Amino acid sequence: MRKGICVLLVFCLILGLFAACSSPVRQFNTLTRELSQLENYSFTAVGELWFEDGTETGAAPLRYVMEGVRSTETGRFSATLLYTDLRGRQLYDMSLVEINGVSYVHFLPLFQYLMDLEYAAYEVLPVAAHFEGTPYLIHPTLELSNLLTDLPALLNSLGSSTVREALTVDQGVYALEFSGAYLSEAMFLDIFRPFLLFFELEALTLLGEGTGLSPLLSDEQAQYTLDLVFVHDAEINAFTSWLTLSIPGVLTLTADVTYQEIAPPPIAPPQDTLELAEVQGILAEYRRAQARRIFIETSGLEIVTNLPELHMVNHQLSTDLLEPFDIEIGGELFQVPVMANANNAATDDMVFSYSPGIMTIRYTALDAHSASETMALFILDVLVVDDLDAENFQRTEMRINAHDTAAVKALYYDDNLMGRTLHIYVLQNVAGTDQALFLGVVAILDNMNNHARDVLDRLGWYIGIDFRYYLDLASE
Repeated sequence: MRKGICVLLVFCLILGLFAACSSPVRQFNTLTRELSQLENYSFTAVGELWFEDGTETGAAPLRYVMEGVRSTETGRFSATLLYTDLRGRQLYDMSLVEINGVSYVHFLPLFQYLMDLEYAAYEVLPVAAHFEGTPYLIHPTLELSNLLTDLPALLNSLGSSTVREALTVDQGVYALEFSGAYLSEAMFLDIFRPFLLFFELEALTLLGEGTGLSPLLSDEQAQYTLDLVFVHDAEINAFTSWLTLSIPGVLTLTADVTYQEIAPPPIAPPQDTLELAEVQGILAEYRRAQARRIFIETSGLEIVTNLPELHMVNHQLSTDLLEPFDIEIGGELFQVPVMANANNAATDDMVFSYSPGIMTIRYTALDAHSASETMALFILDVLVVDDLDAENFQRTEMRINAHDTAAVKALYYDDNLMGRTLHIYVLQNVAGTDQALFLGVVAILDNMNNHARDVLDRLGWYIGIDFRYYLDLASE
C-alpha cells in the first residue's frame, strides 16, 4: 500500500515538474534569454511618437525606421536610420557605424535638413559644399548600439516577480502591461533613444545646446503605462517585440523591433572621418557664410553673372601710363599697376596711387569669401553713403563671373564739395591664398583730363574691364 502511494507521489511530482518547465513564465524567460545570447543578428526597428495635446516638435521627427546588423562577438554595429513625419514623408537619413565603442555618424543629410528649416526664408547654402567628400563624424559620447531597446535588460530591471505577475500568453504571443510606477528614468531613455539621437546632433548645428525633449517623469508617473508584446518565430529564429509607452494626455510612443540571427556581418570603419571639433569649426564657418548670404539678399543688391575672368596682378606693363607696385597678399608679394609719376605709397596690405583732385586708385587685401559676399560686405559696411555730403546716388548692378571669384560694381553721385564723382569697385579672389584683392577707383569727373582717361582706359584693358563704360554712364 505504502509502495503504491510513493509511486503515485513520484508520478505527481514528475507531472508537476513538466508543467512548471513548460509554464508561460519559463517559456518567456527562455526566449528572452536566447535573445540576449544572440551574438550576430540583423534588425529592423520602427518608432512613432504622437503628442496628444497638440504639442509642436519643431524640426524633430515623429517616426523613424532603422535597419542594420550587429555583432556583439566582434563589437561592431552598422545601420541606416531614416526619419520621417507621421505621413511617411522622408525628412533625412543617416548612416551609422560603431566599432569597438567608437561611433561614426554620416551627418550631412541631417544638418542640411536643419539648415533648410532654420533659413527657410532665405537662399540656403549647401552644407556639403563646406565639407570634402562624405565624411563621418567621430562622436566621442554616442553609443550607437544602444539605440536598440535592450528588451532582456529592460525586463531584468523590472524584476522577475513583476514580470511574472504582468505576463499573459495566448498562442505563443506574450503580453505584459506595467504601471509607470515601475519605470525608471533609464528605462524612459532606453525607449526614446532613437529620437534623442536627433537632439544630440541638433545641438552640434546650433553650436550649443539642442532643444531636447521636456522631462517626462512627473508626480503622475503611476498613471503611465508600458505595454509589451513579444513573439518568437522558431522557423527563422526571429524575435519581435512591440513596446507602447502611454502618458495620458501627453504622448504615446511605440517602438517595434525584430531581431534575426545571421552569420557574423563584415563591418568596416568609414575611411573619411572628422573629429567633433573639426565639424563644429566648419559649421561655424557655414553659419558665417549663411549670414553673409542673408546680408546680400536683404541689402537689395542686384547681381548678374556676366563678368569675364579678370587679371588684377602681375602684369607685364608696356606703357608709360602705369607702373608696377608691390603688395603683400596672403604672405606673398604681388605686383599691381598704379599711375605712373603719381603719389604712390603702400602699407602692409594696401597700396595708394593718387593724382590730386583728379583720380585715386587704391588696392586692399581682404579676407576672401565668394566674390559677391566679399564685395557686398565691403561696399555696404565700409562705404556708407549716409556719411557723404552728396546727393543723387546711382548704383550699377554687381557683375560677377561664373565661379563668383570676381566682381565689379560702380557708384556715382553729385558730391557737394568735389562735384560729380565716380567710384568703381573691382574684386578678385587671389589664387593660392585665402584673400581677395579689392580695387577702388575714385574719379572726379569734372576734373578728368585726357591723360587721366587714358590711364583709366589702360588700367581696365590690363584687368579685363571696360572702365570707359562706367565713365560714360556717370557722365550722362
